Amino acid sequence: MSTPESASPLSEEFLDRALPRIRKFMLTFAGSGVIVCAIFFGWPATAGFFVGAVISYLNQRWLEQAIEALGERITSQQSTERGGVIVVRALMRYALIACGAYVIFNVSLSGLYGFLGGVLLPIAAIACEVAIEIFIALRHGI
Repeated sequence: MSTPESASPLSEEFLDRALPRIRKFMLTFAGSGVIVCAIFFGWPATAGFFVGAVISYLNQRWLEQAIEALGERITSQQSTERGGVIVVRALMRYALIACGAYVIFNVSLSGLYGFLGGVLLPIAAIACEVAIEIFIALRHGI
């Protein structure tokens, strides 16, 4: 039994909202992670987690912008962004993560653990988005 594409629960409108949902999950996990770190692990791990969460959120936003600019550049050839700028921004994301990890590692090992937890927030957020999409698909028999 096929359904019209407009009636599909995994419609384009639903899928277009995936990135905002992922960002909301990241912010939710960041807030709860800071509270958990503050209660159980002390200020070095909390500070490290907070810095990692901020960097992972910025990295996610910059990655979205780079993909959008690259897609626009490929499809329309009228992008205002130059290809080199897109590549430099991609490299700067990883340099920022490496610098943050290096500084925190020199200050506190528990801070580094917190930082790594914060940097891994996108994985948890994407896993939640995948679970939502699977749930919707199974619920509607797709």
